[in-house]
Amino acid sequence: MTYALIFWASVTWFVWNEPDWMLSYFVPADTLPMGAVHALFALCLVMAALAGHTLTAVLLQRGSTVGGVAVLASGALILGGLWILSLDRYMAVGSFVEFMNGQTAPLHQSDMAGVMNIVGAIQGLAAAILLAGIYTGGKRLRAR
Repeated sequence: MTYALIFWASVTWFVWNEPDWMLSYFVPADTLPMGAVHALFALCLVMAALAGHTLTAVLLQRGSTVGGVAVLASGALILGGLWILSLDRYMAVGSFVEFMNGQTAPLHQSDMAGVMNIVGAIQGLAAAILLAGIYTGGKRLRAR
């Protein structure tokens, strides 16, 4: 759940500065209350994290390592599938109208490229720290 909230907080800049991009150009951002959409996004991330954690914990407690790994793999597959389906939209930066007219700038040429690098580094570092904590925490528990 911690990483879900870190991820949510790390994409907040995009919600306010590139809202059409954040919505993958599916609807014009000016037709939605972006504060409410961002709050709902946080809720969805937390619920998905809690559901995955709970399901994995139950499976591991019942001795099903394969089931626990399957939950992780299915989450990765869903995330990867969503990225594949929307990758062309995330590689273009502009407004909803610009996207619909094919006039967006490529991501790597936009002002947003630097922010993407910073956010990616924050997300990667947060994941590494949290995973290291889980790993070392598990080692401490076994040593007692």
